[in-house]
Amino acid sequence: MLRRDVIKSACVLTLKSSFPLILTEFISSCQQKSTAPQLSFFTPDEFEIVEHVIDIMIPKTKTPGALEARVPYFLDMVTGSSLNPMDRFRIKNGLIQLNDQGRRNFANLNKEEKLIMLKLADEAAFKDEPDYIWYRIFKKLSLIGYFTSQQGMTKALNYVQVPGDYKANVPYKKGDKALAKTFLIYW
Repeated sequence: MLRRDVIKSACVLTLKSSFPLILTEFISSCQQKSTAPQLSFFTPDEFEIVEHVIDIMIPKTKTPGALEARVPYFLDMVTGSSLNPMDRFRIKNGLIQLNDQGRRNFANLNKEEKLIMLKLADEAAFKDEPDYIWYRIFKKLSLIGYFTSQQGMTKALNYVQVPGDYKANVPYKKGDKALAKTFLIYW
């Protein structure tokens, strides 16, 4: 095994072991509804962009959106404490790049312009273009944050409280929500 593979495996193991602690801290901070958690990684200007991007990614519909689930704070916490310095740098530069692409502040663009910019970023990220790797990381963490939140787990998914009755065969009806899982596969 190459030394690089060993180091990479050690980093992934460290991230996996620290992630539940971060998730617990995030959940407890969300229960304090009177005050917003303090930002630990993003500046207030960057955080504003993060909020707009996440609101476009997971908007409020019949179910609560990512802003109601406080996903931007989750992203701030995870990015600041669990990602490696290179990924942190990529995310910060990606937000700056996204903000500069519109020739105006991203927050001041209308919803259609924001959506077009994010679709282009998404396509580029999943074609492995180096300038958009940040968006792939950002999106993955946003989805983890949303679908592990109370709103995402209980309102957007079909949450089944465990322990409960064992059902060996659960029939699926077209239009049903996906079942919520109580475990995560991080990477």
